[in-house]
Amino acid sequence: MCKGDADPEVGRNWMKKMENQLRLLEVPEALKVEVTIPFLEDKARKWWEAVSPAMLVAGPVTWQQFNMTVVEYTSKFNELGSYAPTIMEDDELKLHRFKKGLSSRIQSALAVYQPANFADLMGAAI
Repeated sequence: MCKGDADPEVGRNWMKKMENQLRLLEVPEALKVEVTIPFLEDKARKWWEAVSPAMLVAGPVTWQQFNMTVVEYTSKFNELGSYAPTIMEDDELKLHRFKKGLSSRIQSALAVYQPANFADLMGAAI
């Protein structure tokens, strides 16, 4: 089960396991999201309930769209942050850069939110 852990590595590992299971079960691409939804719990379930109405307006959600989550963005952000250590060492700048890279919808939702730290902001974004 995916619970929406704030650790990007946990989310990435869960997605890899899920993708392996879907492949082994030969789940068609068009059904992967529907098969995965029942395995979401806690924060992950709340995330899906919050984003799915907006995503479904454009039609069925693809597996690729489902995979590009805040957790994946966070993972990429941290990975690329190794090339910008001055940004990663400055908490205020790190929070600003992370927030700036989120989708405009999430940025709007977080506009008045004052996170205590990076993990706090990431949790709110999720």
